[in-house]
Amino acid sequence: MSQPQIKLEAMPKPQPREPVKPKPPFDIDNYLNPYIPRSPLYLLPTSVSYFFGHRLPRTSSRRPPVVHRYHNTIVYLSIFIGTFCGLAIIENTFLALPPLSGHAVPIIIASFGAAAILEYNTIESPLAQPRNLVFGHFFSAVIAVAITKLFEHLPQERFEELRWLVGAICVAVASIVMSLTKTVHPPAGATALLASTSVEIQILGWWLLPLVLLAAMLMMTSAMLLNNLAGRRYPVYWWTPVDLKALKEERRKEKGDKKQELDVEKASNPSATTATPESIKEENISDEETETGSNVGDLRKSASIDPDRIGRTVSYSSASRTPHPNRSQSRRTSKPEHDRPTKDSLKEDNEEDEKGDRIVITRNQIVVPEWLQLNDWEDEVLRILMERLRDSDA
Repeated sequence: MSQPQIKLEAMPKPQPREPVKPKPPFDIDNYLNPYIPRSPLYLLPTSVSYFFGHRLPRTSSRRPPVVHRYHNTIVYLSIFIGTFCGLAIIENTFLALPPLSGHAVPIIIASFGAAAILEYNTIESPLAQPRNLVFGHFFSAVIAVAITKLFEHLPQERFEELRWLVGAICVAVASIVMSLTKTVHPPAGATALLASTSVEIQILGWWLLPLVLLAAMLMMTSAMLLNNLAGRRYPVYWWTPVDLKALKEERRKEKGDKKQELDVEKASNPSATTATPESIKEENISDEETETGSNVGDLRKSASIDPDRIGRTVSYSSASRTPHPNRSQSRRTSKPEHDRPTKDSLKEDNEEDEKGDRIVITRNQIVVPEWLQLNDWEDEVLRILMERLRDSDA
């Protein structure tokens, strides 16, 4: 009696799943930047645009400016004069205003004392730029007045008992809104707190909004004038440090790649009817409609090299915060696996590892370690340093 034959079939090897790419954090600029127009400062005479923070790009033939021996003295003097003048202008302007709906205008909103420290000391910080100064105070004032008005529907005694709660809620909500809109300005938290806890500010009601805008504009104007007179640069940017022209070119390239992929799929499968989505259509955004108008192209173009040798760094272009892996070829020749690594090869590997753990900033690119995830504020600080490399300090 013959035994049944057992057939052994090789099971197919499971295909490794592609790693799921982490979802990028919410960034409101991803939705706003494509529609931000180019700053018209380049149309103004240099002597005028200088006081608006505009600087001509430094060419390779021009040497960087030499630091004056009295540079620190001039900076400290400008800080003193700027802080004094900035607050004095606001105080005298408020004193000259008539009563608003029967309520006397305060001599100043105390939070602008803290704002003066940012606007004349740390003028290159993202927290001190005009977007943060103006919108941070305005959003905080709107939120604080609205929440306080809601609590004022309570009996007066009950409202006074819960005033501590009103102040805490106002600052907390203002903090969230400023973070979502990338308008974080620490002194603006004091604006929200004063509007809900200080009786002198609370009775102004909605009149606080024009007063806050007026004070912010006066502070920004005096900072632009006095900081630039001292040879410093303010503001570093008006809306974002991202190169909006490079962003426009990058978006066009991505849409062109998508259209090319669809054409290839359609050619390989003629029976399939693939409609081109509206998002692939070319955007009619001219160079004049971007903010920076620089000649920086797409910095994510990687060289055609060995894909097996991937470095441990990622680069951020001047257009966006999307990381792009940097590919690099090994300078060593291929050797059998059984060969022992030499001292030179080990030293070379260590040098490559050390290079992969550096932050490199050039005029057109930021390279960071692959494991380092940048948040919005770290990214803006690095971009400000890149902006200082690209611009001259005339």
